[in-house]
Amino acid sequence: MPLLLPEGSQLRNRYQIFKVLDASPLRNIYLVQDLHLRGNTWVAKQMLPVGAEGVNSRALRRRYEQEARAISSLEHPAIPRLLDYFFLDQCFYLIREYVPGTDLQTLLAFEGGNFSESDALRLTQPIAELLGFLLRKKTGPSIFRELSLSSLIITPDGQIKLVDLGFTRLFGKANTLGPVDYAAPEQFSGEAADGRTLVYNLGAILYHLISGFNPGDSPFSLDPLDFWAPETTPATIKIVEKALQHEPGSRFSSPEEMVKHMKKARVSLQKRKSKTRKPESDTQPLEEAFPVSAWLAAALTLVFLGVGCYTLYEILFQGMGG
Repeated sequence: MPLLLPEGSQLRNRYQIFKVLDASPLRNIYLVQDLHLRGNTWVAKQMLPVGAEGVNSRALRRRYEQEARAISSLEHPAIPRLLDYFFLDQCFYLIREYVPGTDLQTLLAFEGGNFSESDALRLTQPIAELLGFLLRKKTGPSIFRELSLSSLIITPDGQIKLVDLGFTRLFGKANTLGPVDYAAPEQFSGEAADGRTLVYNLGAILYHLISGFNPGDSPFSLDPLDFWAPETTPATIKIVEKALQHEPGSRFSSPEEMVKHMKKARVSLQKRKSKTRKPESDTQPLEEAFPVSAWLAAALTLVFLGVGCYTLYEILFQGMGG
């Protein structure tokens, strides 16, 4: 059987491939229909052979199964359910829940490269909460190589899902990130990673979403956040500065601690907006005129339709006659 399976192929006489979603040297991802449960659509992740033995290596098969069991034991709204896993023709397959939506990388590009401070905080907070949950799961899958904007899906109702969890540690050190965009200094040097490493990763994501500058382009000499986004409030600037400290001991101790400060920053930001709002004006900021879930749903719809030549603001408000 070829490594990249054509549309129409069946896995175990149950899962029929009808679309290739992504392909890479390590894994392929397909959209499949469950022939036993008509009408159900899942995602199949095909882990490709590693080395001459492929998945026939007993040690590798055992590690695959351990990782799959760890993922299937997780119950969290931001983690798609793992429904099935099996070995077939030198490859290992995972069947998981299909998550409609678009990845954060695509949405960021659609929005012109950066989000408002308020929306960046609202998007980053549930990611931090999810990482705190995974960190508490001592038997859970590796999470230190999972974090990238492309692995975070925004659903039409504004929820965030981490869709590419697990298995990367089978191909490298558990304390390093695959994408280096948000890697902490200790990950580059191969030192042990812990919750403070995730804090740095989260701070780098928040920096990217607000500033529009990818930290991976200059990982050891980032300009202050307000250099790129001078309107950023002091509370958010302090969060990013503390999270991005080179010494782990100078950062927040965990994603949970960072979440507490993010919640306070959001409250402070909302109060500041309330004070500066002009009562006589009929014009509301986009994020106030639309709840974040509706705003994201509109953005996702426009992304799917390929309407890339207008900003979201122009389409929403010109279309309303505003």
